[in-house]
Amino acid sequence: MKIVIKKTDGVDIMTVIGASDSSELLRRWRDFNVGKYISHREMPDDAIPEDRTFRDAWADATPELTIDIDMGKAREIHLDRIRIKRNAKLSHLDIEAMKAQDIGDAEALEQIRAQKQELRDLPATLAPTLGAANSVDALKAIQPLG
Repeated sequence: MKIVIKKTDGVDIMTVIGASDSSELLRRWRDFNVGKYISHREMPDDAIPEDRTFRDAWADATPELTIDIDMGKAREIHLDRIRIKRNAKLSHLDIEAMKAQDIGDAEALEQIRAQKQELRDLPATLAPTLGAANSVDALKAIQPLG
C-alpha cells in the first residue's frame, strides 16, 4: 500500500511497511514538511508510475486512484533538459568559433554564428511542439538535439 500525500508543490509517496501506524507516519511527515500538506489518500502500489522521467510533475488531481502528470510541469522539466543539452552544444561552438577566429576562417565563423543563433532560438521554436504534446510519451519523443 502507498499513501500519496498531496502537497503544495506536487506529491510525495509514502510506503507503509508491515503494521506501521500510518497516522503516526503522516504526523511525522507533516512535522518535517511544515506548510506543505494539502491532503492524502491510500493508493495501490500499481497506481504509482514506473516511469520516473517526469517525477517532479506527478500530481494527485483526479478522483481516480492513480498518479496524474501535470503536463505543464512536465513540459517545463523537458524544456529545462533540452536547455542543458543546448548549452553544452553552445559551449562547444564557442570553442570552434575561437579556433575559426584564430585562423581567420570567416566562412566557418559565419556558419558557427548561425548554428549558435538556431540553438538560442530553440526554446521559442519548440514552444508550439511542446504545447501540443498531450502525453508523457509525446513529450519524450521531442528530442531536437538527439
